[in-house]
Amino acid sequence: MAMIVDAFAGKLVERLSKVIEEKAIMVLGVKDELQRLRRRMERIARVLKDAEKRKIQDETVKGWVNELKDLMYDADDIIDLCMIQGTGLLQDVDHPSQLAESSTTTASTRVRCCHFPLLSCVRSVPSRYEIADKIKSLNDKLEEISEDKDRFNFITSSNSSDAYPMNEASYRQSSSLPEPDIVGWDIKDATNSLVELLVSQPEEKCRLFAIVGMGGIGKTTLAQQIYNDPKINDAFVLRSWIWVSKSFPSRIDLLKEIIRNIGGKYGECTTISELQNILCDFLCEKSLFLILDDVWDENIWVDLIKNAIERTTTKCRVLVTTRDRNTAVKVGATHIHHVNKLPSDVGWELLCKKVFTNNNTQDMQRLKDIGMKIVEKCDGLPVAIKAIAGVLVTKDQNKREWENVLNSDAWTITGLPEELQGALYLSYEALPSALKHCFLYCALYPLGRKFHSKDLVCHWTAEGYIEAKGNASMEDVAKSYYMELICRSFLQPDPEYVDMSSCTIHDLLRELAEFFAGDESFSGDPQEVQSTESMKKLRRLTVTSNRESVSIPHLDCLRSLRLWTPPSLNTQMIGNLKHLRLLLLNGDKIENIPDSIGGLVHLRLLNLEHTCIHNLPDSLGNLINLQFLLLDDCKSLHILPKSITKLYNLRWLGLNDTPLNYVPKGIGKLEHLHRVKGLIIGDSGDDGEEGCNLEEIQMLEKLSYLSIRNLEKSSIKSSSVLSSKTHLRSLGLRCTFNYTDGHIQQQEMDKIVQVFDELRPPPCLEVLLIKNFFGGRYPKWMSSTSITTALQELTLLVLINCSNCPHLPQLGQLPQLKVLKIVGAIAVVSIGLEFLGNYNGEPTEIAFPKLETLILENMSNWEEWSLISGEEEDNEPESSKPLMFFPHLKSIFIVKCPKLKALPSGLNRVNIPELFIRGAHSLSRVSHLSTLKELEVTDCPMLECVEKLESLQSLKVIDYEEGNASLPQWLISFLQQREEKPREDDLFKLYLECSVQALKGCLKGCPHWSFIQRVPHFIGYAEDQSMYLKYTKEPYYYETNITDED
Repeated sequence: MAMIVDAFAGKLVERLSKVIEEKAIMVLGVKDELQRLRRRMERIARVLKDAEKRKIQDETVKGWVNELKDLMYDADDIIDLCMIQGTGLLQDVDHPSQLAESSTTTASTRVRCCHFPLLSCVRSVPSRYEIADKIKSLNDKLEEISEDKDRFNFITSSNSSDAYPMNEASYRQSSSLPEPDIVGWDIKDATNSLVELLVSQPEEKCRLFAIVGMGGIGKTTLAQQIYNDPKINDAFVLRSWIWVSKSFPSRIDLLKEIIRNIGGKYGECTTISELQNILCDFLCEKSLFLILDDVWDENIWVDLIKNAIERTTTKCRVLVTTRDRNTAVKVGATHIHHVNKLPSDVGWELLCKKVFTNNNTQDMQRLKDIGMKIVEKCDGLPVAIKAIAGVLVTKDQNKREWENVLNSDAWTITGLPEELQGALYLSYEALPSALKHCFLYCALYPLGRKFHSKDLVCHWTAEGYIEAKGNASMEDVAKSYYMELICRSFLQPDPEYVDMSSCTIHDLLRELAEFFAGDESFSGDPQEVQSTESMKKLRRLTVTSNRESVSIPHLDCLRSLRLWTPPSLNTQMIGNLKHLRLLLLNGDKIENIPDSIGGLVHLRLLNLEHTCIHNLPDSLGNLINLQFLLLDDCKSLHILPKSITKLYNLRWLGLNDTPLNYVPKGIGKLEHLHRVKGLIIGDSGDDGEEGCNLEEIQMLEKLSYLSIRNLEKSSIKSSSVLSSKTHLRSLGLRCTFNYTDGHIQQQEMDKIVQVFDELRPPPCLEVLLIKNFFGGRYPKWMSSTSITTALQELTLLVLINCSNCPHLPQLGQLPQLKVLKIVGAIAVVSIGLEFLGNYNGEPTEIAFPKLETLILENMSNWEEWSLISGEEEDNEPESSKPLMFFPHLKSIFIVKCPKLKALPSGLNRVNIPELFIRGAHSLSRVSHLSTLKELEVTDCPMLECVEKLESLQSLKVIDYEEGNASLPQWLISFLQQREEKPREDDLFKLYLECSVQALKGCLKGCPHWSFIQRVPHFIGYAEDQSMYLKYTKEPYYYETNITDED
């Protein structure tokens, strides 16, 4: 992405103001020159907002801005070098205490290295005299640039930067996904007509359809509506959505994606012919609905996919979306649907849906005249209307504010590609500069990649775009920026993630980001670039390549390097990239990190996840600016260098799923740590090296996320290490699984209970995981007298393999709990009223007042479950008692609980919509659940009765029990009951996986067809879904690949 000069200048001025007062700067003797640099930068920053706008149309201004950018990047690096060299000089003159007294600044604006010798680090930076010369040279150059600015007559702004405030209005985080942007009847009619064409049964086995229209007009939205239509799901065994685009990495990757998308596996295959054969085998005798989204090259279908699909499927329908009608014709589309621009009234409806989230019709009517004019300027493009809505939603809902948007000069700006002019540019220009930086960073991601909020938070912070505000940490501010980009429609939340932690970006908005990123960023294969001259000023490089190995040219200015795909790389070259701030090397072909990495003193983020590195060099400790060290899933890494404890500015440390022997003692000195994953407790068992202990965690006051492993190695004396952590939101406590080979002494059980007793979390905790705890009871802070105060804000609780606790805690008392997952509680035989927080049978408060999801899994000895007392069960009619538990429960999962005999009495009082039962071998009845809409029954051989499920709309049955040549009797009885009480508008669906013989019994003319033919929708599979039967009652549809020979 490109630097936003006004925002960067503001941050540079602020950073200079802070470091000038540091004693490290005083001892270096460069304070006066830095003050001079700050004053000049402050003056020049006042015209940069105007310069940023004018550079789009004026090449001379663009050249001036680029020259200033180069200088500011150099100035940013100089500040790092000043702090490192100055701190080293302070230590040389034996004044370590002075560092502790230096003024407080954020970790992003200064280097702080107290307690640590800097000799090796200082050797890798220029001397004090060289630094002084560099600053003087920068000042002289800035003076020339400042003089040049006068000939442009820039408009002066009052503020150097429009810093983006984080407040309640800007942090519009929602607990649920926004509604789909479906407006008007055109898209609904088009969906219905195309679906009917797709599910009809003409003689052709394979037919192609196309949706054609310009970028941003809604092709993908229409395709999504078709893909998710129930009729499509009923008519095809397999569905697949493949986003193609003109920059898809390779045809091999495309074939792999198709195979993976339909549930197949390609193993080690790497050639087109091998992958085509695998695709043929998997598709054999199956029906397929395939969407190829954003096709630019017709040969993707004609040469690569067509033969494999036509030759093997029983029926195939392909829907292509493309901007080019010629492409639709060349792929052989028999029906081409053109998506038209939105009429003004429909565009206004879309704008209202995005802006007036409270459905205030009075405001809509008052602003309609102006709003319709704004919609007309968007030229009927949904993506433009949504972008403008993202601007209007930040304004007061009055005519003056809306007229300012309508009359903005940004509508008429030129110098951009035509498709990016108007609404898209205006919405970008309306972004605060801080958000512009974050948005343009998205251009670094390869086309089609999803964005994850966690990654963006790290990268934005490491790039220096984020500053802590008030009591909010940099992570909180970054998350608020992420949510704001969603609110403004720059990012689109992935519906698979209800917390909106994953997003995509529209093609046109990505093109907008690429345009403004310019020649500072590149994503692709650097070896395919024709001219290295064009990469001379490259600042950020994302490598995506299908080569076995890649080489990276010497790039003097590079600040960010990401190896996205996993080719091999000669990592020795890393040490030459002296200005790097972000380094991401992932994939199993990365096996070593050179010692020269210690010379990258500007580095803020080092991500080596999923690599095969065996060790890290001791020089890692020289990276005193490092904020993020991510080493998750490094399967060959067993030892960390002791020097890791010198990384004083570290904020995130990721060690999950990495088999470390121990973590060196001294982590407690890293007081800026906010997030620590997979921390190992205890010493090394082999060489006696001293490892991290619980007392060190007590020193980490800023922790918001912490997961600890190997707690069986901790000492009991570490009391109250967590209770004072007022920022802690997520906590994971783990012992080593089966570390004693199943033979646990009572003394060990007592010790681990004492350890957990002392790990009382703070009341602000929201997420808690306890795994492989082998004590005989749960910690005291989970007891009836403590749990509501100790865990009063808890929303998610996961208890895994707490195998020696015979009783569950009184979790019903948790006031905010939404998700509860209990796995492997093998000592539990009975769950009674105590689970609700009720020993006497007379609860005074509602139990589990906010619980939405309950998961009970792998509880091999659990036999009984009670929600009401025996007396209440015998004497009270079900309607006479108020509901005292689970008022908001949506789903119950009962998985691998083979001894559970019955669902609890009292469950009929719960308005539960979803119930999933898998592996309940002793369960005999599911009944009297009048609000149940979805039921799944898998591997329940003793089930005899399913009845009184009046609202049931979906029943999924998986019964592969050997020897079952017929449908389960309870299922036949249930279908008979449904026939006795027919309903209008019956939407009931039956999904069945069973033996071949049982499925053959459902075919036309066979014994069970009389039941199946009355089911509105039926899908049946056998033999790992290779054999199928699909049936719809109205409109009539019947398809099977089962023959008499099967």
